[in-house]
Amino acid sequence: MASGWHDPSSEAGAVAAAGAGSRNDPGTEIGRRELLKTLGPEAAAAGALVCGVKAVSPRLTLNTEDRVALALMHFKSGFHCSQSVLAAYADDLGIDEELALRIAAGLAGGSTVGGECGVIGAGYVILGLKHARLEPSFGDTGREEELFGRIRRLVAEFRQRHHSINCIELLGTDVCTPEGRKQALETNLFTTRCPHYIQDAIEIIDSLA
Repeated sequence: MASGWHDPSSEAGAVAAAGAGSRNDPGTEIGRRELLKTLGPEAAAAGALVCGVKAVSPRLTLNTEDRVALALMHFKSGFHCSQSVLAAYADDLGIDEELALRIAAGLAGGSTVGGECGVIGAGYVILGLKHARLEPSFGDTGREEELFGRIRRLVAEFRQRHHSINCIELLGTDVCTPEGRKQALETNLFTTRCPHYIQDAIEIIDSLA
């Protein structure tokens, strides 16, 4: 397991706190916006996504640390790992955050069957949106090497760090079963392991961009 994971900085934590209230409460929304203004442009931009507020810039440029903090804020808010990772790239990909959360929902828990970890599935979507060709290439994988090569490198690097990309193997239980989820909650797997996987996936994806 990677040893470099850490909680978001106090600034990112403040953004998370700013996004913790009800999105439908006008008073809370105004308060969050005012707080975000005091945190600087990068933190404010990240917080704008978490709060569901449209960012001023049409495209945000977040560094890897900012993107990890943003994904972890989503995850700590209760979204799946797959949703958290894809939503952290939503603005960069030019898609709506809500759409990103919907697209990635079914990738959670190894696509709900304990298969490939949701952060890996989200990585496939991100790299596909960035690098896929818009021409038919079935049967000619060489034409998709710009994408497929990155997919293979994502898998290889993640596997090198964690020895697997399989959700059940990474967590030691099937979190999509009642028993497995109970075990994961009782042993704090979602707070001790999943953040590492989120961070490492984003670091690898950014290195492939």
